[in-house]
Amino acid sequence: MVDLDQEDTAPTTLNMSAKKKELMSTAMKRTSEWIFSQEIPSDVTVQVAGVSFSLHKFPLVSKCGYIRKVVSESNDADVSVIVIPDAPGGAESFELAAKFCYGINFEINTENIAALRCVAEYLEMTEDYAVGSLVERTEAFLNEVALQSLAGAISVLHASENLLPIAEEVKLVGRCIDAIAYLACKESGNDIAISSTISNSKTVVDWWAEDLAVLRIDIFQRVLIAMIARGFKPYAFGPVLMLYAQKALRGLEIFGKGRKKIEPRQEHEKRVVLETIVSLLPKEKNAMSVSFLTVLLRAAHPTITDLERKKVCSLMDCQKLSREACAHAAQNDRLPVQTVVQVLYYEQQRLRDVMNGSMSSGTSPSISSRVNLYPPTDIHPVSDELSSLKRENEDLKLELVKMKMRLKEIERPSSAVPSAASSPMGIFVPSSDKPPFPRKSFMNSVSKKLGRLYPFGVPPSGAKARTRPSKDRRHSIS
Repeated sequence: MVDLDQEDTAPTTLNMSAKKKELMSTAMKRTSEWIFSQEIPSDVTVQVAGVSFSLHKFPLVSKCGYIRKVVSESNDADVSVIVIPDAPGGAESFELAAKFCYGINFEINTENIAALRCVAEYLEMTEDYAVGSLVERTEAFLNEVALQSLAGAISVLHASENLLPIAEEVKLVGRCIDAIAYLACKESGNDIAISSTISNSKTVVDWWAEDLAVLRIDIFQRVLIAMIARGFKPYAFGPVLMLYAQKALRGLEIFGKGRKKIEPRQEHEKRVVLETIVSLLPKEKNAMSVSFLTVLLRAAHPTITDLERKKVCSLMDCQKLSREACAHAAQNDRLPVQTVVQVLYYEQQRLRDVMNGSMSSGTSPSISSRVNLYPPTDIHPVSDELSSLKRENEDLKLELVKMKMRLKEIERPSSAVPSAASSPMGIFVPSSDKPPFPRKSFMNSVSKKLGRLYPFGVPPSGAKARTRPSKDRRHSIS
């Protein structure tokens, strides 16, 4: 019987305490309205982040446990000044909390909800002191509004970065990260399911990647890890990482000699950002563009010396480079000269080996190029190689002709007598005060040197005697 009586009295006690809090809350609201209506002078000054607020003790003590403890534990019977040194959100968030104590309406949105939630926790504005506390109001807004959309969750998370560590203590950061991971995976999965094309999936990722780019790098990393745990594919993070790197590394000059020196603290921050982005790169092939990886490499080594550049290039095996890589290396002025020469040497040697193999097998480049128009499935890859080499042959011929014409245009004003190209009959007339063949011999030497570098200078197998072309075909490209 005693136990039953105790069980019956327990809920009765809770109901009585709840009713008592409601009555106290109503009385406090009426008191606050009476204070404003009668314009009663303030009896306490609260200093927050260098800003002084002239307030009244009763409304603050009735809803704020922190100020109630300060007043009750003070040795001074009449406390007139209260200093709050490190209130989350500073003076702006405390002003909103004070308005809540006075019953003044104000707007709660995704921009100020993080600061309100943290300052409510700091000032102990909980249900233990008043019904309908600020903690309860902020929690309701977070659960029903802010964390229901991806943009709202990212906005709250971004605002929480300046409220650490109390934002971690109230689990605000973790809840925002979980909400972002869930919503991003859900919305991206639905959109990709509607259309599995690459363009649509890229559009899906781009719109929330813009929002994630505002986050701090450590928070950004935690969001991506949470998304992977939710089932998001790592290879889809390529556009997100590229966009974040573009914004986070903005202002970091990596080209030219006129790079601006940055502060050591900023340099450390950029280094942390870069290393974190590299650690988040997907492991799948072709998930990231080569140009983006190259930009990351240049950003990681903006002040590399010539000796360090030589050491890095010495680790590269030039014999294993593709034709595209060789062409890029030949045009890259940042590579050491020794490396460029080595690349060109191995490329020329490879071309000669291919030509020698085709000559020994009796296959001419012209035949192979015709065969490549309709390639069978069992044809050897050498035929494709020869067709591409023939195209390079035509390009080099064109460059050689342009070089000859440019050289003649340069030498034409210095000659007193027109040359064979400018003569109306195409007949070369030697000058009276110069030797008759210096220009021709110089052109022949240039042609011979370029011919040595070019493997296609070998005449066809059936023609051993060199025939002199006619003068009307001297500038022909074919």
